[in-house]
Amino acid sequence: MKKILKILGILIVLFLFIIGTTLTWLFSSSGNEFLKNKITQIANKKAPIGLEFTHFKLGFSKYAFSITDKQKSQITLNGDYSLFTLNTNAQIHAAIKDLSPYEQLIGMKLNGGIGLNGEVKKNGGDIDVKADITAFNSLINADITLKDYNPKRLFITSKEGIKAESLLAFLNQPKYVSGKILLNADMDISNLSAPSGGFQIASNALSPNISLLNKNYGILLPNEPIKLAINGKAQKDSIITTLLASSSYLNLSSSNLQASLNDYATNGEIKISLEKIGFGGVMLKSPVIANINLKSSKITNQEATLALNLITNPILAHINLPNYTPKDLTISAQDLNLQEILNLIAKYTNATPYNANGAVNLNAKIDKINLDTLDYNLASKLNSTITSLNYQGIQLANNNILNAEINGDSKRLKTKVQSDLFDSKLLANVALKDYSPENVELDIHNLNLQKLAKLFNYAAEGQLDVKANLKNFKDSSFDGDFEIDSKQITLAKATLNALSGMKFKQDISLALNGSGSLKNGNGNAQIKANGKDLNVEISNVKINLPNNAYSADFNLNTPEIANINPLDMTLKGALSLKGNAAFANEIPSLSLQNKDFGDLDIKLANEKLVLKGTNLDVKKIANFTGNGKLVKGGILNANADLVIKGKDSQTILKNLNGIAELNSKDLEIYSVDIDALVSNFEKSSSISLLDVGAFVLAGPLGIAATKGTNVGMLGLNAVIEAKSVIKELEAKFDIKNGIATAQDVAFATKKTRLAAVGAINLNNNAFENFTIGLLDNKDCAKYSQKIKGTLDNPKIEITQTTISTAVNLATSLFGQIKKGAQNVAKPVIGESTEQCVPFYHGSVQHPKQ
Repeated sequence: MKKILKILGILIVLFLFIIGTTLTWLFSSSGNEFLKNKITQIANKKAPIGLEFTHFKLGFSKYAFSITDKQKSQITLNGDYSLFTLNTNAQIHAAIKDLSPYEQLIGMKLNGGIGLNGEVKKNGGDIDVKADITAFNSLINADITLKDYNPKRLFITSKEGIKAESLLAFLNQPKYVSGKILLNADMDISNLSAPSGGFQIASNALSPNISLLNKNYGILLPNEPIKLAINGKAQKDSIITTLLASSSYLNLSSSNLQASLNDYATNGEIKISLEKIGFGGVMLKSPVIANINLKSSKITNQEATLALNLITNPILAHINLPNYTPKDLTISAQDLNLQEILNLIAKYTNATPYNANGAVNLNAKIDKINLDTLDYNLASKLNSTITSLNYQGIQLANNNILNAEINGDSKRLKTKVQSDLFDSKLLANVALKDYSPENVELDIHNLNLQKLAKLFNYAAEGQLDVKANLKNFKDSSFDGDFEIDSKQITLAKATLNALSGMKFKQDISLALNGSGSLKNGNGNAQIKANGKDLNVEISNVKINLPNNAYSADFNLNTPEIANINPLDMTLKGALSLKGNAAFANEIPSLSLQNKDFGDLDIKLANEKLVLKGTNLDVKKIANFTGNGKLVKGGILNANADLVIKGKDSQTILKNLNGIAELNSKDLEIYSVDIDALVSNFEKSSSISLLDVGAFVLAGPLGIAATKGTNVGMLGLNAVIEAKSVIKELEAKFDIKNGIATAQDVAFATKKTRLAAVGAINLNNNAFENFTIGLLDNKDCAKYSQKIKGTLDNPKIEITQTTISTAVNLATSLFGQIKKGAQNVAKPVIGESTEQCVPFYHGSVQHPKQ
């Protein structure tokens, strides 16, 4: 026995010796170095932040550590301790420049640095931590006490307040709000299931970031702060909270919000009032009041009821939220007043309110809600009785109904709508699969267009039948057929003008009939609209939905264009147009023919415009445009071959290339004797070159602009009341990148020949080196004028003249034609003795004297 005790004593001594030796080594410099390296290795394996000890000293009763990282942050910890009781008094100082690299270590991303100065005292199982924390530009004081290693007291205060915008940035969140938040908490937490004490969170001015909220969520708020006060008090096993948030646009309050600390179930009521705010561009024009009632005996049967007061009777929503996870939702709205609903809509649409009497009822249930997969089941019904509906003296509805049902789940929904509004029988069935159409059936009989149009503040008359059956929707295609029919539809001119932006002169009445069918997104259709003033037939319509390609033949005719003319200019007479229009590969094409004035053929295809007009009767064109008194007769021929690229006018003009040509023989016009005008110019001082230049610019129709002016004072009555025969006219332009260069531009009468050279830049309507010349029989210019400026504001520079005295009487004779024109150079007096240089090299011959 003695031997065993001796051996046991030796082992104990040996064990103590090993422990003592180990501790002695650990507290030595080499032991400290081992511990430092091991701790550094473990920490950097957890998160590669470059943790490094700059000082490591662990002794028998004292310790002192200094730590840094890649950002040269500083953390120091020093104090004394008891090796046997591990009681300690320690001071800690930390200044971490940026917490974002510590994301892997702390489990969340934080932006910015943090500073900490404090002390830790441990005596047995009692621990007291006091610290001043500097973070997000704020100072927070904390005092945490543990008794027997269990939480005892929590005290937190922020005397100067916490900056909300800095806190959001620290938490890696957008800066949705700015302002200071005061935080105070003093709670006995020795029994976490039944603490005592309370907390306060308050702010005198929290300012939402209105531009960021509008950009990210479409929320519009006034530029005003919100006052916030939250007071919480621990009572037994719950936290009773009083909540108040107020501003000119938001009032939120609750005086009895109770949260259980056992399972966090919540009971109480929250009242909300909103006004002067908007969402998605729609502003609230009257206050919205809502009450939220939370009810629960335990978290597994948490419930919430919402009462939304937009009009007198509320819209109620009840949701079951076991463990705060939505399970089912019931919506109920009973006997909603139709007049109040329409008044509410009128506020947001600025429409004139309707006089109505009726009620709307809504019942819906959504259950089997799964937020992870976004699955649910839906069953809903809407029933409305419209006793009367009047607008501007017209009765739109009288004892009518509008009923709808929506049933299904998150994968498939079916909607059925029935109504007898607008004297019709309406039935619609729509089936959705994954929120995309699967089948659509529409059947409408005897739809009263007058009542329907009046609903949208338009004017129309007639009845319409529509039938459509569309199915097998897939990507951009579907199968189906449709029919549309009306014995007569009358559209008021005010409605036509409002819809088209044009200026129709009177109402248009048409009989309408159309039909079509599709298979796999490909099909055909046709439609006819016939009336006294207009007949339109669109036939051979080809539809290719998958390729977004369409084409159709059309035939339009009117016996009198004046009855339907939607343009500002005067038009009269019959007009017939026929052709084909198409769209494919994002490029439009058009083929148009007209034989009312000759043979006119226009084709636009493959970014190329070809126009050909043969034997166009100028007299017929003049009669059609209301200028028959100015033209006696003549034939025009026109040709154009242009490359057109682009989708807007500016791009098209920039890329416009090709040729355009117009020529005529024996064009006879009234109201001006060109030869006499030129003769007066050459022989007297009554007319200046500016007058002639203005006429050349304005052309034969320019004289019409002078009607009503006092031309008698010029002694030119004989010239104005005469006529001219333009024996030959040629206007040929070569167009490159939108610049039209005159290749052969001239006209000749029995005695006179005028020509033009230079270019017109169609991109900015500016003249470029453009000159008009009065020619002699050697193709030289006896007189010439250089045109500058733009088509809207030409400036005429006199470059050569043999007139000894030139008096500018343009404002009295041609002021309306050349508005804004002005002399930019003085006449050159004297006759030229040099041999002339040919001005014109074209095809128009000089008149034979």
